[in-house]
Amino acid sequence: MSNGTFDVVAWNNEYARRYIPSTVLQSLYLVLGVCGNLTAIIIYTTKMNSKHDDRYFIPFLASVDLAGCIVSTTFMLLSNNLPYMYPNTAICQLLHFSASALIIGSIFLLFVISVQRYQKICRPFGFQMNLRCKRIVASSVLLLAGILAIPTIFFYEKIEVVHSSTNVTGHRCGPKPNTTTFGEIYRGIIMVSEFISMVCMCISYGFVGYTLMTKLRPKRKYIPQKEISMPSTISNTRITAEDLAVSETACDSTECQLDERAESTLKKANKKRKQDKTNRTGKKYSLMFMFISLISALCFFPPWIFILLETKDKTFWIRLSYAETQVFVIFRGMFVLNFVVNPFIYCFFDTKFRGYAFKYCPCKTMNS
Repeated sequence: MSNGTFDVVAWNNEYARRYIPSTVLQSLYLVLGVCGNLTAIIIYTTKMNSKHDDRYFIPFLASVDLAGCIVSTTFMLLSNNLPYMYPNTAICQLLHFSASALIIGSIFLLFVISVQRYQKICRPFGFQMNLRCKRIVASSVLLLAGILAIPTIFFYEKIEVVHSSTNVTGHRCGPKPNTTTFGEIYRGIIMVSEFISMVCMCISYGFVGYTLMTKLRPKRKYIPQKEISMPSTISNTRITAEDLAVSETACDSTECQLDERAESTLKKANKKRKQDKTNRTGKKYSLMFMFISLISALCFFPPWIFILLETKDKTFWIRLSYAETQVFVIFRGMFVLNFVVNPFIYCFFDTKFRGYAFKYCPCKTMNS
């Protein structure tokens, strides 16, 4: 193309076409993430006891995921469709700050949940987070994430870029001039913090998994049924209504001992049944959060690799072929999947939530 026919619109559209697969995928993420997380927030706060020890953090996590899904998909869609015609600096800074804060907040919140699961499963008689402590910790984590994301405001803006062969000038959201070194140091600190949180999560869930497989494994015991010999004086006696009416005042010592023994056995059985139910519930939610953390780690590792590649080679994306760009940009945006999949994991592990979800799903309501 000559300079007369190749302008910034043509340049922008050329790269926007490369990102079409990513644009379609991000649009799907947006729909699924908003419907799923909105459903989780509504159900866990109105239909279920979200203050339950095992469910308390779910509304917090779903709120972060909902906001993260909206911000991250907006950020990706804007970058895909307007790669060289970016609107303005304010949008660039706001989206970078919000996306960074929500990513950090999501990882740190998952780390807090892993600590809480470790306390509950591995140290049931030690210190446990009460309701007030959980509220303070969750709020502090989200506040800390916002503080750590503040520097992104000073590192990004709408910058000019010039086409190498046609001298056409475009604009994209990128690092400010003369801040590259500080920006790379900042991103390195954040990535190390996130990586350490992931490692600590793995260690916590390692102990949780070991405890679930060993100490809390259900044990089957054979308890022989013992026949209780009744006194010969009453074994062949027919019990009438009059006998039952005066049983409390006219029972002999043997009958009273049998009643007390039966009542004690019943209390022990109820206590054991309640404890087994608590263990099963704790195990179920521990496995659920372990799976959520695993998916989170898998979603963040590919973007971290691309951040390292971009930092090492400033022309990384420019030198890619058409096919390579389509594939790599999908992997680069995999972090958004972290904000989308959790409601489906809740559905799989929490049968009560699944029942309400099929009944009150917002997307189902909008389609009906």
